[in-house]
Amino acid sequence: MEPFYKLQFALCALNFGAILFVQAVHYPLFRNVGAESFSHYHKLHVSRTSLLLGTTLFLEMVLNVYLMFLSPVNPRHFISFSLLLIGWLVTFFVSVPQHQQLEAGFQETAHKRLLFSNLLRVLAWGGCFTFLLFI
Repeated sequence: MEPFYKLQFALCALNFGAILFVQAVHYPLFRNVGAESFSHYHKLHVSRTSLLLGTTLFLEMVLNVYLMFLSPVNPRHFISFSLLLIGWLVTFFVSVPQHQQLEAGFQETAHKRLLFSNLLRVLAWGGCFTFLLFI
C-alpha cells in the first residue's frame, strides 16, 4: 500500500498547490484583463488549466476510489475520498457554471462566485493535504 499512499500524497500536494495558485494569483488577475480581451483570455485559461489540472485531479480521484474499494472502512481512505468528493461537487455545481457565465465576458458577480467556489476547493484540497501530511 505504501507506493499508493506516496502517489496519493504527491497528487494531492500537486493539486492543492495548483488550486491555491489559481486562487491567489490567477483568478484575481481576471479583473485586469480588459473587456475586449477577456473572453479570449478566459477561453485560453480554461483550456490550458483543464489540460494540466484536469489530468492530475482525475488521477487523484481514480486512485482514491481504488483505495476506497480496497478498504472502505479505513479512515484514511474515507476522509481523503470525502474531502475530494466535496471539492469535485463544488467544481461541477458551482465553479463550472461561473466559468460558463464568464465565457461571454467579465461579470463581477460571476467572478466573485468563482473566487468563493475556488476558496471552497482550496479548503477541500488543503484539508486533504493536511490530513495526509499528518496521518
